[in-house]
Amino acid sequence: MSRARTRFAAALLVALLACGIAAPGGAKPKTPKGAKAATSSDTSAVLIRVGSEAITRGDVQRRIEDLPEAMRSGAQTPEGRQQLLDRMVEEKVWMISALQAGVADRDRVRSQLEDQRRNLIIRTWIQEVMATSPAPSDSESKIYYEQHLADYRVPASVTVRHIQTKTQVDARKALASLKAGADFARVAKTASTDTLTRSNGGILGAVTKEGQFAVLGHQPALAESVFTLKKGQVGGPWKTERGWQLIQADEVNPESTRPFEQVRPMILRQLSGDRARLFYNSKLDSLRKSLRVTADSAAIKRFVSQRKTAREMFQEAQARTAAADRIMGYQELLSAYPESDVAPQAQFMIGFIQSEELKNYDEAEKAFRAVLTKYPKSELAASAQWMVQHMRSEDAPQFNPTEADSSRTPTGKTAVRNSSGKP
Repeated sequence: MSRARTRFAAALLVALLACGIAAPGGAKPKTPKGAKAATSSDTSAVLIRVGSEAITRGDVQRRIEDLPEAMRSGAQTPEGRQQLLDRMVEEKVWMISALQAGVADRDRVRSQLEDQRRNLIIRTWIQEVMATSPAPSDSESKIYYEQHLADYRVPASVTVRHIQTKTQVDARKALASLKAGADFARVAKTASTDTLTRSNGGILGAVTKEGQFAVLGHQPALAESVFTLKKGQVGGPWKTERGWQLIQADEVNPESTRPFEQVRPMILRQLSGDRARLFYNSKLDSLRKSLRVTADSAAIKRFVSQRKTAREMFQEAQARTAAADRIMGYQELLSAYPESDVAPQAQFMIGFIQSEELKNYDEAEKAFRAVLTKYPKSELAASAQWMVQHMRSEDAPQFNPTEADSSRTPTGKTAVRNSSGKP
């Protein structure tokens, strides 16, 4: 198969999957003996059988019609139809095999199919309802335009080019050449120190009174001077932090308002969006009332205000990547559940991260001493005391942080081993 055919086949397979794999239908009856054979235009004509399942001309034609428009023409050629048919055979084989394996009866698959069914039904109905929303008229868009003229204001601007020099003397020399009739672009190419613009004649583009220049940045004082120029006039030299500037005004554009016809499509889109949102909310409210939607506010409040358990918070904190994020997670747990069964582990882990990862021994000692003060009966108290005494020494602790995770070892373990390697 050529590379072009291979690419088309791959693209076609993606399109088929996007359109959805059809479930196998019932088997087509065989043509009775002596009956007239199906014509080439008969949509019921069986092309291929896969066991008791049949693929007919009509099946293939419907799949062609369901393809995205960009793929449809390719699938209507002899080669494209053959490739589509091959893919449909693959689908049929896999579908039958999956059904025989009981895939369709799995709870997760049933749930996902129900989700897709629900979403398709809702989406289809909303589209049909929203299609009845009246479109805004030209007169409405014209009224909106007149009421929001300020939104379509185009500020005054001057299209400029420049010659930048290091000294005022160099700028005056360049200015003298221009006054003698030299071309601005030619002088810019030889005299300007701005390497970004000298090759294109010093073009900076349009600048407004706000003073934001291309290349030069924010130069409000320079912009004020530029707006005194007439079309074709050269001004300067004016000093900036980048050097001395000669500016030529190529175009001077006064403040204006964009014409209605130019902004009409944009206004119609905005009005359509606004109207669609109002229409949708109105229909939704009407349906809620007709279906008598009621809510138990107390039950809702209990549901939405429920919080995570201490163990869930511990596991989430432990799963975080950054040391600071883990410390924050353990601190949040301690704030919410200071007396929980995982609180000692959370307090210990704060100290351990400060000591072994961040090397912040003062903060680590505070955390370990908090274990001793708040949770003296914890199995981690001895380990905290050991860390206070030895963490600043070269006798590094042989410690596995997961041993402090009570979500994994509910009974707890001594976290730090002594220098002999024994608990």
